[in-house]
Amino acid sequence: MKKPSKKSQTPAFMHFSAGKYLGDFSIVQEKFPYLDEIFEHFYTEEFVALNDRQKNEKVDRILLQLLKSEETSSFLLIPVLDYIDRINHEKILENYSFSNFELWLNQFSGISGEENYEVRSLITGKMIPREEYQTYFPIGMDKFYPGTHFVTAHSSPDLDTTVASFWGWIDAFAARVSTGLHIWNLPGGEPPSQVEIPFLFQQIFGENVFSYLAKSRTTLSLSSIDLMTQKGVIRKQTDESSLNIDHERNQNAIVLIDKRGYYLGDWRNFDVEGVRQIIMLLNNCLRWFENNLHVKLISLFAKEKLSNQDFVEFIREIFGIRIRECEPAKDFTEKQNNLVQDYLCKVLGVPKGLDSTFDEFARAMEGLFIFDFQELITLIESLPGSSLFDNSGILKENRPKIFHQLEKIIKGMDKAIQSVRSYVERLDVALDIKTQVFGYLPQVVSYRADLEEIRSKMGTYPYLTVTYPDKQGRLLPIGVIQATDLYKTTLGTVTLRDFSNREETKIPSYLDIISIIDHHKSTVTTTSPATVLISDAQSSNVLLAELAFSINDKYSTGGMSLEEIAKQVEEVQKDLSTPSKKRIFQRLLQRQILVEKKTVYYIDPKREFVEYLHFLYAIFDDTDLLTKVSYRDCECVRSLLNRMKSLSLGKEMEIISFDDLHGKENFVQRAAKRILQNADVYSLYRKIYIFKENSVEENLELCAKGKPSKIFIDTKVQNGCCRVGQTKMFSKNFASYNKYAPAIRKIWVEEALDFYKDRNEVDLYLHMITTIAGAEDLFSDSIGEYPHRDEIWIWIPSTIPAIEHLKSFLNAFKAAPEIVSNQLEVEFLGDNAQELDQIFNESFQPIPRKKTDKKVENLPIAILRFTAGTINSRKAMISPYLPKMIS
Repeated sequence: MKKPSKKSQTPAFMHFSAGKYLGDFSIVQEKFPYLDEIFEHFYTEEFVALNDRQKNEKVDRILLQLLKSEETSSFLLIPVLDYIDRINHEKILENYSFSNFELWLNQFSGISGEENYEVRSLITGKMIPREEYQTYFPIGMDKFYPGTHFVTAHSSPDLDTTVASFWGWIDAFAARVSTGLHIWNLPGGEPPSQVEIPFLFQQIFGENVFSYLAKSRTTLSLSSIDLMTQKGVIRKQTDESSLNIDHERNQNAIVLIDKRGYYLGDWRNFDVEGVRQIIMLLNNCLRWFENNLHVKLISLFAKEKLSNQDFVEFIREIFGIRIRECEPAKDFTEKQNNLVQDYLCKVLGVPKGLDSTFDEFARAMEGLFIFDFQELITLIESLPGSSLFDNSGILKENRPKIFHQLEKIIKGMDKAIQSVRSYVERLDVALDIKTQVFGYLPQVVSYRADLEEIRSKMGTYPYLTVTYPDKQGRLLPIGVIQATDLYKTTLGTVTLRDFSNREETKIPSYLDIISIIDHHKSTVTTTSPATVLISDAQSSNVLLAELAFSINDKYSTGGMSLEEIAKQVEEVQKDLSTPSKKRIFQRLLQRQILVEKKTVYYIDPKREFVEYLHFLYAIFDDTDLLTKVSYRDCECVRSLLNRMKSLSLGKEMEIISFDDLHGKENFVQRAAKRILQNADVYSLYRKIYIFKENSVEENLELCAKGKPSKIFIDTKVQNGCCRVGQTKMFSKNFASYNKYAPAIRKIWVEEALDFYKDRNEVDLYLHMITTIAGAEDLFSDSIGEYPHRDEIWIWIPSTIPAIEHLKSFLNAFKAAPEIVSNQLEVEFLGDNAQELDQIFNESFQPIPRKKTDKKVENLPIAILRFTAGTINSRKAMISPYLPKMIS
């Protein structure tokens, strides 16, 4: 691959308020320069007069020029999204998105594959050898997958899968995994319950980042755009000759357009024979007429005494012949008669069709601006009054003059026939024959057509043209779908982040899964070798961060120049007494080697910082702020924080070290505590957790009043027969929770009943009310002493399978380590209290039980209460004990 010129890196990519902790920053939202002048062009008469496709071409071409001319930064996704937003805000184009630009970049820009890769690197802020992306995708040996590549989150996306899939999409787009589009998919849209989303996405990439980058499909599927290609597409205006097109040799898709580029029809290889046959039938009649004229003309001049009256009779006789009286026409079959009749009447405008005389045919040709036929008649009609005849009307014996006139007539006849033939061989005539004579109307597909519609319309066609309607409903051809591509086993590819099965986001068999990074159990089958990383980490973003470290350490200079690095090396090497200082020295030497190589590869410091920031918050969220972590998680977070602090200050440093903790008891808990009590870290999580606490308060009240809320949004169907949800709260929220709990539980039961009506195979319903530590709790190390208890609500329908599923869960759950040493009690609220009490008595350990007065709260549920904060992970502490539906 050709190596592009290296762009200068920008260290000044953040603004800091007083204090300069990591939580005090804001990312600079850069814009392309001179946009006001550029957008003035979009209001000129010249631009406004263009059709939609031409406008798209202009807008995309300008964006490409902006990308190539930018010298001050190379993480250009932010200014690209700003440009897209302004295009939409000012209504330059309708529904313009990032995918529109990528489609143009791939199929219409005309740039090379090397330039395409460079543009992607500029947008994503990461220029590395493409083979490095084998860390994520199976693209060795310069492999490109056909069709669209989806990078999708799981259903009901949380922050972990949102961040993981976003950076998965960034990497897939940068690597150009496929030859088609690269689509980021968030089923159902951005996670409404995650307070981090505005901070991590909208504040960095713009308010409409999800509208411009992400799809929200709950089922992955393909449309015309995903299957469209420009390969073999030739656009022809209809005044060109159909004889110049060789379908057989090139297997081209010929799309007919008018002068403004609007779609008129297709000229397929199997259209040629039928149309040519009709044209030839009439041409044969014209050739017969030409030969008959020659013979009759010679016979006429062979008379001993030829008068001008004889010539008049000759003209009347020869041009009075009806077309159907021609010898070739007499041999027409009934079908051929009908076809030629329609051809003459509907296409050539000869009103009487086969019953027309050649004189009437000539006048009709004048209406098509073919004057040669009528000029021939005029020439012949002028001869009786010419100097060829004497005063008595008898032909003079002047051989040179006679042969000169004969030559003019023969040449005129040949010219007239040739003019007609040239006209009827035009593509517009061929298209008219196809549509008006044969009745074959244009068959196209919309750019939004789904796979089933495309297949139903394709039939025996070799291709279908994909069209886009403008505001007036006129169709613009934007590409074709080849039949050979449509029926391949694999039509596209998928990357999964934070899950690894086809069911959760309904992935059809024609989409092949090629990349998975997950920390859950896996059930997936692929048709080709995939890149798969499934590991025991609390967050999938721990795995992604580790992979990013392995690449970034090879190509990132941390936003520092050679002089800055050299200065730090000189300073650090004076004192290498601690492991931390040695690590800093090692990283500086590594960066120094990289800069001295003068490599063209780079990783923009802004991109690196934003990526680490996303990973960190996703890990915080999935670990409930490091209260559920492993050694691996702690080490990853330590590295993220040290890297972020170094990037923010443009200086290699460490703010967190575990050197003194290794080998000590409870390392993980000690490490997590050290992280959370760091001032930089506290500045990061404090503001988010304040938002979270307030959000819980608001949603508790909304839910209790029966209004839309996010209380039950984190709910999943598991193992085919269980529906398990979780609501996480802070200790400060439990006063409000206790106030609204009866109303909220009632709404949960109603939702469970409604769900059971539609899916009665799901018959075990659980909902967790769990406490997570607040920012102040963690920073002050006051976790675990809560005055309240957490809860699990349980509801089942009164069926034997449901009872068996609940008993199975309780029998397994009672042996869980978190249960054995816990302080438990169960409360029964409804008419089924005796039935539930018996189930607990038979299947669970002996614990205190109580039945609530039905006048207080009458709901058919059990509430299992336990020490707050001890059972807080659905994945690790509930899912392993759930029953499975036996198929």
